[in-house]
Amino acid sequence: MAYIGNKPANKAVVASDLDPAVITGQTALAVAPADTDEFLISDAGVLKRLDASLIGGGAHTLISTTTVDNDATAAITGMDSTYSRYLVTVNNLVSATDGVSVYMQVIIGGSVQTGTNHAYGNNTRNSGAGAAGNESSGANAFKISKSDIGNATGENFSGEIIVYNPSETALFKNISWKSVYTVNDGTLDSNVGGGFWKSGQAAITGVSIKMASGNITSAVIKLYGIT
Repeated sequence: MAYIGNKPANKAVVASDLDPAVITGQTALAVAPADTDEFLISDAGVLKRLDASLIGGGAHTLISTTTVDNDATAAITGMDSTYSRYLVTVNNLVSATDGVSVYMQVIIGGSVQTGTNHAYGNNTRNSGAGAAGNESSGANAFKISKSDIGNATGENFSGEIIVYNPSETALFKNISWKSVYTVNDGTLDSNVGGGFWKSGQAAITGVSIKMASGNITSAVIKLYGIT
């Protein structure tokens, strides 16, 4: 190769040779890195290529956001075999009726399941009453607030639900949840619970959240896939 003037020195590229535009001038990645995306790292002074799949783990990918506005139920769908776990976050749910509990049912093939294949148990710590719990081996819904929640000014329910391997067709589907809310007597309740859908022959495609009676005045519910 011909050069005008002096031939550049044959030396390693060092930090001072690089301009930030090497990175900032590139097209931005607007989504979370895929497992096959690659990074360049220094491993004890040795440059190596690293797949994104090896960084951290448990990355959350937002699938949908549902805003509830005086609805009887909130159907959250979009679960399939893409992820082994799905997280549903319920933010600031306000009940239209005072003194009712929050329930959840599974959705299969677009249909909310009302049969007695919902089995669950709850452990709770109430700020006014101490430890307690409840359980059912065959109910038509999971009870995800152990106590009845209040709907006075400022009172609400928030929680997280994880559905494990919803597309599994041979085993029962395990589901866990945790929540914090105001009981209708004004005390605080925090709850940890879990259950399973006692039918292994069909994939779960979502969950439906409702009150024991009356509508959900407001809530923001998000669905995430977890790698």
